[in-house]
Amino acid sequence: MARKVFVSYSHRLDQPAADDFREIFVDKRDVFIDKSIREDIGELAASTIKERLKLLIKDSSVTVVLIGKETGGRKWVDWEIYHSLRKSDGNGRNGLLGVKIPNKTHWIPKRLLDNIPNMGLIIDWPRDYRTLANAIEKAFDAAKNGDPDLSKPLRKRNSSKQKST
Repeated sequence: MARKVFVSYSHRLDQPAADDFREIFVDKRDVFIDKSIREDIGELAASTIKERLKLLIKDSSVTVVLIGKETGGRKWVDWEIYHSLRKSDGNGRNGLLGVKIPNKTHWIPKRLLDNIPNMGLIIDWPRDYRTLANAIEKAFDAAKNGDPDLSKPLRKRNSSKQKST
């Protein structure tokens, strides 16, 4: 059964990878039902963006985070992961699936790392549609029994440089 999936990524840098991901796994193979934003929302007010994202995430069961060079520093990716894990009225928790974009440096968002393996997993770019379908199912199953860590404050700004820890 195809799951409803919200795809989170750095729009500025990783739009081509997101387009490839959708074309390979949704448009041609129907591995998942895409519940992501496909329009340019850059000019909208933050409150409008949040409302649209909430509705899309609410209507999904797994959040796929495409991981590239600046993903870990993007405030909207952090917000999307947070909201995916936050249980509220009419909103269950999503499983998380991090997917490393090939041929890129990978900056994994801290909130994603904090919630692996309780709420999902991180994989390399899938070699075929079965690999992705299986990983989506594992992430979905993890969310049923997992307990998310939402203790860290939300990222307020974007950053293009990973801080040393």
